Amino acid sequence: MLVCHNIYVNVLVNQNIMTEKRKREIKESKFGTYYTIPFTRGRDLVVDFISVGKKTMKVYAIGEIDVTYPLMKIKELKEKGIKLSFSAYITYVFSRTVAEHPYMQAIKWRRRKMVIFEDVDVIFIVEREVKGKKMPTIVMIRKANEKTIQEITDILWDTKARKDDDMITAEKKKGAEKANNLINLPRFLRRFLFDRIFANPFLRRQFIGTVGITSIGMYAGGGGTSIPIAVENLSINVGGIEKRPGYLIKENGEIDTEQIIPRDYLWMTFNIDHTTVDGAPTARFLAIVRERLRMGYGLDEIKPTKKEKKKAKET
Repeated sequence: MLVCHNIYVNVLVNQNIMTEKRKREIKESKFGTYYTIPFTRGRDLVVDFISVGKKTMKVYAIGEIDVTYPLMKIKELKEKGIKLSFSAYITYVFSRTVAEHPYMQAIKWRRRKMVIFEDVDVIFIVEREVKGKKMPTIVMIRKANEKTIQEITDILWDTKARKDDDMITAEKKKGAEKANNLINLPRFLRRFLFDRIFANPFLRRQFIGTVGITSIGMYAGGGGTSIPIAVENLSINVGGIEKRPGYLIKENGEIDTEQIIPRDYLWMTFNIDHTTVDGAPTARFLAIVRERLRMGYGLDEIKPTKKEKKKAKET
């Protein structure tokens, strides 16, 4: 079960590539010309995950966050030889804040218990190119709350740079075979097993981690976000960044109404399972995440090494 999410991506990639290679047979009808493509096993799994997600009792928080300072800071660090991913930075802030408020990732277990994991396992979707086609690849970042921004950046970029279409490593082949057997089961039996997996907090953590991050901002420019049907109890959907005039915010948090300057606003959707957490603690958690992103939490502590400074001067 550990690699079911990777199997899904592998199946989806291979089937999409095979579909593209098939010659399209154009057919005629009284409604116009058309052609057909297979509804793949990969799409079956998408439907299964949506089915699981619909059974959760989610509430959503949608809004904008001023990320002018962290974007400026990441740009400054790049000029000094430190290259960081903005997506990795969001993952860093999110996972650290969840670790400080672990009740946000609580999972209901049996009738009268909730399991609260102290570590934060983040499942993240990265787009990479496989055989000339853009394909989504799911990355599991275990204990993300203990990793630095640079370590998370390396994980995301290393995954994005991979050119092979096999997400299953040699040491996981045995698990891959079990996962592949799950994919080929009849739908009713597959759904039954999925329900059993997601009812068990420990299996669920192995399967999808404890929190999730989806980024649509990397696929389209401008503002806006979406409301996904998420299977995780806690997840965020990172939307686009929109530049528009805004008030300058002082270091003490006050708004300077006398200065209007260009600001970068990040759209974001938070998905929270109302079954396990109430509104007040959720609001406090979201306020902390928002403020940390606005203030560039953790970025001021990053200092370039002598090697990085020398490399930056050479380039």
